[in-house]
Amino acid sequence: MKVRYLLFGLCMIMGGKSFAQEEEDKTKYREDQFYISFALQFQQEDIEGFKQNGFSNNFQIGFVRDMPLNANGTIALGLGLGYGYNKLVSNLNIESEGSNTVFAVREGQKNLQNFSSLVIPFSFRFRTSTADRTDFWRMYGGFKYNLNFGAHFNPFYGGSFENDSLRKNNTAVFLSMGYNTWNLFLEYDLNSIYKSEVQLQNTIHPKLQTLKLGLIFYIL
Repeated sequence: MKVRYLLFGLCMIMGGKSFAQEEEDKTKYREDQFYISFALQFQQEDIEGFKQNGFSNNFQIGFVRDMPLNANGTIALGLGLGYGYNKLVSNLNIESEGSNTVFAVREGQKNLQNFSSLVIPFSFRFRTSTADRTDFWRMYGGFKYNLNFGAHFNPFYGGSFENDSLRKNNTAVFLSMGYNTWNLFLEYDLNSIYKSEVQLQNTIHPKLQTLKLGLIFYIL
């Protein structure tokens, strides 16, 4: 008889724990997400005669791990890993290469710089979601660390060669907001994309930062 009561008690405890775990999972759910973004890039610079002769763009794809900060999951942190591709079009031309790259502004030229990035975003996340609701308002903002690689320069006259003028790493701030899958996306570099030793022909360091404006899609 005692064994029967003991087994009954264990079943009640395990059932209670299972129910509590289910309730906890409903309140402390995670919005782990894949994301993909497309954006135009506007080059912010202090270079005399500089022109952005064409459309510059950015593409990013990655995954974010969600870390809820409150019981209902409406406030969270996000840490992710992704890939980014950048294309910048302007009248900046590489005049010489060697230990130091030298740029010059050339009227009417349309030169292309492209590079890839390993992207690590860290975000503060606010949303109106619940465990049973996947369409909701959101506002995510934070910082990104970009590890740049694969930089190439394509001059207006054709051809392509590796370009060592870009910084290996830089940081940016970003903000995304919207409803359900569709969200506006804004990102701004905190420092110049060029190394400090890169110069124009007049020995001035060309400072160039990018402002990205576009759309980002979150996929659960």
